[in-house]
Amino acid sequence: MDIVTPFKINKENSGLVRNYLLENNLEMKFSFKHKIYYNLVRPLLPIPLRKLLQEKYNSIISYKENFINDELVSLILNNHQDFSLFPNNFQCSVILTHDVEEEEGFNYIPKVLELEEELGFKSSWNIVPYKYKIDNGIINLINQNKHEIGIHGYNHDGKLYYSEKHFNERVPYINDALKKYNAVGFRSPMVHRNLRWLQKLDISYDASCFDYDPFQPFPGGTGSIWPFIAGKFVELPYTIPQDHTLFYILKQKNINIWIEKIKWLQRNNGMILVLTHPDYLQSKENFSMYRDLLQYLRDISDAWFCLPKEMAEFIRQNSVKYSIS
Repeated sequence: MDIVTPFKINKENSGLVRNYLLENNLEMKFSFKHKIYYNLVRPLLPIPLRKLLQEKYNSIISYKENFINDELVSLILNNHQDFSLFPNNFQCSVILTHDVEEEEGFNYIPKVLELEEELGFKSSWNIVPYKYKIDNGIINLINQNKHEIGIHGYNHDGKLYYSEKHFNERVPYINDALKKYNAVGFRSPMVHRNLRWLQKLDISYDASCFDYDPFQPFPGGTGSIWPFIAGKFVELPYTIPQDHTLFYILKQKNINIWIEKIKWLQRNNGMILVLTHPDYLQSKENFSMYRDLLQYLRDISDAWFCLPKEMAEFIRQNSVKYSIS
């Protein structure tokens, strides 16, 4: 699979950079343990017990301060005096995305969208096509306000990557959903990922990767705070911790971790790609922190505010400037 980067890479570093972006050739193959859990155990666990087990597991995970992993970033920027990726020499970019996991979250979209419109933002809403009732009125609201719709897996049961055969069986249905909702972007549930298998989807971009996130079922990360082309599509890693991580795992009462990571992304000419869920923004406290985040982002003076599909198109159109690793 060809990898095209937005930065020139010294020949001696090309293999190392490729290993970062492909997570050491990570292919999301479920181990026997994963198959037992997602196929047999998880469906039987009451949600409160599942959350309790997740909380116990997460409590032993260590993480880098403010979720800053600068290994690849330092390697790249050490070879670039004046690194500029985004149009009009913007210092950074800002992209808002949402994963809509449950019907209750889907029905809360208008409330979150209203806030974003009030503060001058557009965002992407990744819906699960075969899980809950999808209200066409809300779909029309998203489209009329010129936000974006993406597809979030098949039915969010955690089994999309159970095997390549299983993945292939779901591909036609996912592609049908992409076409139905005029979507060009995809994010895998639980950010499980296999960039090789994802080549089978009819997408312009994927957003299932991240630069650094040790709290996911398949942790790791690309180390990249910039888009890159993986085979047929553009990969857009999210670059600040998910809202679930901030609100429920780390139990933060402010957005300081988000702010410190954003400041670092700005200093390094990165892509500030946000991943939140209307499902988790329904509490007054969480909604207030999301408002704080938007107000902070709004005041960044030298940023390109865009939708993920716009970023993917920009990267694709300008790929002639980029070097293949």
